[in-house]
This record gives sequence, C-alpha cells and structure tokens, in this order.
Amino acid sequence: MHDCKLFSPQFATFLTQLAYAKHRQLLLITGEQNWCYQQANELYQQLNPTLCKVLSNNDDLTNSSWPEHTHQILGQEFQHVIYDGFSGLVPDKLAALSGTVQAGGLFILLLPELADLQHWCDPALETFQSFAQQRQHSYFNQRLARLLSDNSLPHFNQTSGWQRLPKVSPKAGVISLIEQQYCIEQIIKTATGRANRPLLISADRGRGKSAALGFAAAKLSGKDIIICSQQFSALHSSFKHFADEQGIDYQAPQKQLANLRYIAPDQLLSELPQCDVLLVDEAAAIPVPMLIKMLDHYPRVVFASTMIGYEGNGRGYTLRFRRYLETHFKNMRSVNLEQPIRFAAADPLEQHICKLLALDADYKNTELDSATLQFTELKAAELASDETLLRQVIGLLSLAHYQTSVNDLRHLLDATAQRIFACQQRNTLIGVCLIAIEGGLNTVISKQIASGQRRPQGHLMAQTLAQLTVEPSILTLNCARVVRIAIAPSQHNNKIGSKLLAHCEQQLASTCHWFGASFGANASLLRFWQTAGFNLIKLGFKQDKATAEHAALVLKSLSHDNTLNDQLKNEFQADFALQLLDHFNQLDTQLVEQILTAFIPEHVDYHLDRRLKSLLTTDYQLHAIKPLLWRTLWCTPSSLFNCDENTKCLFIRLILQNWSPQKAQAALQINGNKSLNKQFKQVVAKWYEQYLLKKLP
Repeated sequence: MHDCKLFSPQFATFLTQLAYAKHRQLLLITGEQNWCYQQANELYQQLNPTLCKVLSNNDDLTNSSWPEHTHQILGQEFQHVIYDGFSGLVPDKLAALSGTVQAGGLFILLLPELADLQHWCDPALETFQSFAQQRQHSYFNQRLARLLSDNSLPHFNQTSGWQRLPKVSPKAGVISLIEQQYCIEQIIKTATGRANRPLLISADRGRGKSAALGFAAAKLSGKDIIICSQQFSALHSSFKHFADEQGIDYQAPQKQLANLRYIAPDQLLSELPQCDVLLVDEAAAIPVPMLIKMLDHYPRVVFASTMIGYEGNGRGYTLRFRRYLETHFKNMRSVNLEQPIRFAAADPLEQHICKLLALDADYKNTELDSATLQFTELKAAELASDETLLRQVIGLLSLAHYQTSVNDLRHLLDATAQRIFACQQRNTLIGVCLIAIEGGLNTVISKQIASGQRRPQGHLMAQTLAQLTVEPSILTLNCARVVRIAIAPSQHNNKIGSKLLAHCEQQLASTCHWFGASFGANASLLRFWQTAGFNLIKLGFKQDKATAEHAALVLKSLSHDNTLNDQLKNEFQADFALQLLDHFNQLDTQLVEQILTAFIPEHVDYHLDRRLKSLLTTDYQLHAIKPLLWRTLWCTPSSLFNCDENTKCLFIRLILQNWSPQKAQAALQINGNKSLNKQFKQVVAKWYEQYLLKKLP
C-alpha cells in the first residue's frame, strides 16, 4: 500500500542521512495545484520556516515571493527552498534558487502530473514566444517531464504517494578546502608580488570563490582593497567571510569594512580611485572592454567568475578574456576551483539541475575531414527528444556567445516562429544558426506599431523597419532575423559561417521578404556581415551593458525589390556624418573605418577641391582646414582606406568625430600642441596622396 503522508518516518530518516552526507536533493511534488500547495505548506511548517525560501506569485503558499530579477535571488543561503512550478517554469529562476540551498537541504519543486506537463497551461510559456505566435505545446516541458521521470530523485505524487525515496550515501560528507586555500594564497601573491601579473579565478557555484576573496582580503589588512561587481548583492559572501576572519560585525547593506570597500564597475572607471589591489567578482558579467581598462590602470587585479550560468555568463567570456590576458600579460596566473565547499562532492541537486537545464553542456571541438558538409534544418521536437544533439547545440551557442542565460534553453525549444539551421559533418555539429521569423501581423496592429502606440513582444527587426520608414505595411510581410550564429572555434575563418548563412537565405527566400541580424557592433563582425551582402541600416545610440557595444542592424533583400534596403542604407549614410560628431564621437576608429567601406562616394565640388589644394600650400592651422577636410572626406571616404593606422586614427578622431586637440593629445599620447600639429600635417600630406590617386581615371 502506498504511503500517502509526505512527512513520514522514512522521510525524516532520509533528511538526517542527507545532512550527514552534506548533500542536497531535489524533491518533486506532483498533482493538482491546491493539493501541491497543501503539501508544501505542511512541509514548510515541519521544516524550519526561518531557513526556508518560497518562490511563488500565489499567496496561497506561506511567505511566498516572486522576484522579478535573478540577481535578487543570488548571494543568499537557505536550508530549504520551494519553487512553485504553477507560477511558471523560468529556467533562470530555477537555476539561481538551486544555488542558494545549503548542505543537507531540499529544493522542493511543485508541478502538475508529469504526463500532463507538455500540454499544461504554463504561465511562463508566453514570455518565451512572440506576439501573435503563441502555441500551447511546450517542448521544454516535454523534455523536462521525460528527464524527471527517468531521474532517481524523491517524488511524492497525489495519486501514488511516495514513488521513490532514493538511498543516500552512508558515508559522512567530506568537504575539502585544499583548492580554496591555494586560491587564497594566489590572491595574496597577486596583491603582494610583482605588478602586472593578473590572476583569473574560474569556478562553478558553491566552490567558495567569493569566500576566498573575502578571506584573502582579511589577510591583507595593510592593503587598501577595492572589490567590485555588477551586483553588490553578489558580494555578501565576500564581506561576511572578511568580517568573520577579522572578528568584526557586518550588516548586509554595508559597502565598506576596514580596508575593504565596494565600488561599482562604471563608477570605478569614471573616478579611478587609488588602491593597492583590485578584486573583480563575477567578471564575466562585466564587458571585456571595461575589464581591459581596469588592467590598464590597476597593476594588481584579481578577476573571479562563475562559469555555470546563473549570473548570465557565456564561455565566450573565458575564451576572449583569457586570450587577451595570455597575449598581453605573459606572467598571468589562473586558478580553477572544482571541489565544492558549501556541500560535498557528487551533490545530487547540482547533478539534477545541471542535467535538467543543460548547464554542463560542453561542446567538443573537432577537426574536419574530407567528408561533405551537410546543411540541415533542426526542429524543436527533434532537439527535445535527442539529448546528445541538444547538448551539442547548447554547448556551441554558449561557447561562441559572450553572454548566455539559462533561459536560452527554453527560448531554443519553445520560441514558436523560430527556425534552426545547422552545418554538420558525420553527425558532428559544426555550426548552428537561430532565426526568428517576424512580421505577418494584421493591418490594425501594424499601424499602431508604426505610429509608436504599441510595441508588442518580439518582432524586433520588423518593428524597427516599420518605425524607420513609418510604413505599417512592412509589418504585414514576413522577415527573418538571425538571433545567433555560432561556428566551432576550430573552423573559424574557413567560410563555414558564410556558407551556413547562404543556405539559410536559400531556404527563407520563398517565404520572407528581408533577411537581417542585430549584434554588438565591432569591426570584424560588421565586416563578416557586409561580406555576406548585408547593409548596415541602423546603429543604436546606447551601448549594451553586457558588451559596451552599440547594437547594429544589418539587412538584405530576399526579393528582387531592393527599394527598402537601398532607402534605409542611404538614409543611414546621410545621417551618420552628423551622428559621428555627437552620439558616436567615442566610437572605435576601426569600426568607423569599417562602416565607411560601404559608403557610396559623391562628386567633390570643384570649388571645394580648389580651396583645399590652395590651403595645403600654406602654413595652415588645424581649425582652418578642418571644414574642408570634413566635407572632402565624406565625398571620398575610400581615400582613407590605404593610409597607415596613425593617419586613419588622427583623421577619424580630429575631423570626423571632431575631438578637441587637448582630448586627442591625451588619448593618443601626443605631447603638446606643437607635436600634434606636426603629426597632423604629416598625416594630411599622406592622405592627400591617396586622395589624388582616387581622382585618377
């Protein structure tokens, strides 16, 4: 006969064994919503309520809350947690909450019957789908139900009672601090040793990374230490362990204790306060250009980051930033924390969450042979049932992208009007391209969007096109936007990305009018898209917080009618000259040059040409020739392309972006006005040679 009591003697024994093993476990409670809530409330009272966290947007659950942002969950610890699946299955929240559970604790998940999960009305489903493109079937929930059914985890069901209560290891849990102690020693060595030898710490959750920063800071009592992170709440562990080690009181909101003080990354770089050592926690959440600026100013820096994605980190950070450190700092050091210290190794909860959310999906690089490349389309249903292929896709996407989110898994499986194209060789994934199909809206909604009255979820490119042209009919047609494209690192520069894009274009041509992409603009990425035949039609005015880059929108026509594409390309070219003087006057010079490569030259007025030639024969001043050079450059931007880098940089900064002489001297490390004027006249002479060559028939 089934045991239909949740808190049974066997369950109490199970909890005791779990605490002895220093493990954590996922407990599944399934059934009707009201019944699940009743079980959860009873269990909440049986466990210690003061050490229990309940995530739900339903007041029927005791002491429940539903934080809007993931960072509101991180940086805390609870003995047990309850996640109300009836409030919506949001992978980011699930992953973040699991990271707060202490050794011996439970992650209690409330869900409908597993057999009903894929067709269940999940409140979170619509947040992963675009307006007017919803469907009720969830492939994410279908996969979740399959994995939960296969897992050997404790499961209490309304109909069947306890379906299983797995055995816990009889051995006492052992927590090794050897790795963390070594990490602390390396932090101290970085702080007290030779300058310009940065330390890179990588760890999964629960490995004591933040605690190590606090312990090390406490042992450096004679040093002025700054610690920074995008979210101050993530540093609670660092400050707590710092205070414990030094024997002082700590209240959570405090941002300075003894010689340790918190400063946000943007404030740090704007004020550049002095310190002996800089500690950067969750560095993967900070744009790499900002990390590089920290290295430029501070000679002793420690960078620490979580590598399995609760904080929104992509493995692209690790590759990109490590590559920079190894290139510019030959004596850089790195520490990888693998052994957990908040719970014992082989923790069941960590294993379950990693498997359910594919957090440990790891792409294995491969070399191509002579076999033919195969270009195919992958369906969400196929990915939901083929775990090996799904993990290849997730692993490649997270490896290639700077920032990833746990929610990306659900977007991949449940975004409705999405097409997934892949390049494979012998069933090995080489490249993947996610494409969102946008538009196809009715005329009423289209008019409201074009006039700015509405901005429904999704359809990002279609809405932008309609607003740029003030033409509602664009939204009634279909267009395709590349959400993400990733190629195996070993196959970069082998034209596979271009071939995959060409295949996508061929498959989309019969159903879509336009093909485009939005991405963080840098010179190399823009060059890739321009080479593939896309035109830059918009550059966002605000820098992305994650990458410190402006969002670029590129477009090409899939029909014989290029009117829209040509119109937007020409309008961008006409506007960009003025925008460079204002919004984009800090834009990277290499990016400016790459943008200019696509600009159509114009005829240079005879009188302008004559004035420029005459002035160059005199001992001219910078302010006198600036207007002539500005107008001439915008007529013949290609005259810059064959110049040396110093010439390009001075022309772009001083002429096209209108930097003051003082600002240019400081940024380009030129000593004084005389040196600047001398260099400027030299580069003008070099540029004029190229300008004359461009005029030759």
